[in-house]
Amino acid sequence: MTAASATFRPPSDLWRDVPLLGRLWLAVPTRLRLGLYRFIWWAADKLYPGRHRTTRVRRILPGIYLKHGQIKASEPHAMVLLRRHTKLYSSIALDYIPHELLMPFDDPPVEVAFLLMTAARGKRLMDVEHTMEPEQITAIGLQLRDYLTEMHKIPNPYKYGLCSPAGAELDAPLFTDYDLPTFEDIRSFHAWLRQRMGRNWPVMQPRVQPIFSKYDDQQPVFSHGDLSADNIMVHNGRLSGLIDWETAGWMPPYWDYLCARWDRSPACKTIVRLAIPEHNDRELYELTVAAGVSQGYDPANFNSFETTDIL
Repeated sequence: MTAASATFRPPSDLWRDVPLLGRLWLAVPTRLRLGLYRFIWWAADKLYPGRHRTTRVRRILPGIYLKHGQIKASEPHAMVLLRRHTKLYSSIALDYIPHELLMPFDDPPVEVAFLLMTAARGKRLMDVEHTMEPEQITAIGLQLRDYLTEMHKIPNPYKYGLCSPAGAELDAPLFTDYDLPTFEDIRSFHAWLRQRMGRNWPVMQPRVQPIFSKYDDQQPVFSHGDLSADNIMVHNGRLSGLIDWETAGWMPPYWDYLCARWDRSPACKTIVRLAIPEHNDRELYELTVAAGVSQGYDPANFNSFETTDIL
């Protein structure tokens, strides 16, 4: 995949949302923009040596951030979908340029990308939750409920029922270290999961088949895929948006609750439970076990739902 063939810029119907400086910058040829992004990262690494080569975000101008790492095209496409189909708060994706990162010791190059975007309003929940009152946390949970309700209605223009915002494979680390393939519908996803459980399926069938049957014929919904204290943004005690859309896509209705991360964040746990009132902890636990078994873990390593204490 070459930089020129896979670059991204805001579509014409959303051009009004792009700041003037962004419009002028996007008129610069792709090769020159990529060169400047590389220089910015090189200079930053010289100033702050010793950082790992993982996805990072840096402010390069007031209100403008540059993100670098293994960023898929699904992230800017998700931002576009939110702008086009909802009135929800989100960053504006301005530029996306993938390129190859050369690795030492003759290791093969890694495909990474630069993503230029506007700032998200507010601060991460994890940075402010210790200052928040219980009633503020409750209010954010109810605000997130409305946010998700509107977000779930984003239409899918692609031929696959389950896919990323770019119509391709989806990042789902709970289920696989690689990208989750596209599926025609929820039933097909459950069949794939059942197949991956292999010889453990007879043990897992009574635990997850009722869940599969409940959702097999339901319609996928557009999901964030990583609700967590580091992705929920708060401003003046209110929800101001969500960030990090690389795991977004059209998935089963249980997806946002299943993939939520509230480790060491009681506030996030309360917010997500309020935001998804139809949540089902048994389904959450059994599907989490199924995800582990599908990656090779023995079902005997997992407690029953009645005896677990991890929720």
